Amino acid sequence: MSEDRLQQEAYHLFHNTYPHLRGLLFHVPNGGARNAREGAKFKTMGVRPGVADFIFLFDGSAYMIELKTKRGKQSQDQINWEFVIRKQGFAYFIIRSLAEFQILIQNIIENGNTEK
Repeated sequence: MSEDRLQQEAYHLFHNTYPHLRGLLFHVPNGGARNAREGAKFKTMGVRPGVADFIFLFDGSAYMIELKTKRGKQSQDQINWEFVIRKQGFAYFIIRSLAEFQILIQNIIENGNTEK
């Protein structure tokens, strides 16, 4: 399964399982191919390379969720952003399957999981 497909399935699972929490899990479109003009525009608007695929806001906390395939590796920008996020005290997770995503979300919602 590709990372894009994993992200789509994870989002749909969340959207359908937790309708009362819709809008609290979202993707920041910080990647993808852009021409130089668009890239410059987005940079001035605050786009940051390496930002996690999902941000989940729940019960006063923010959780950063990076989705990777079984063999996927973080880019250097993602590693750098993870370091900054953890230094600020936020939770950051690398998820490699839909089942792992489901368990993480359940743990956060049911137990206030803040493992970082």
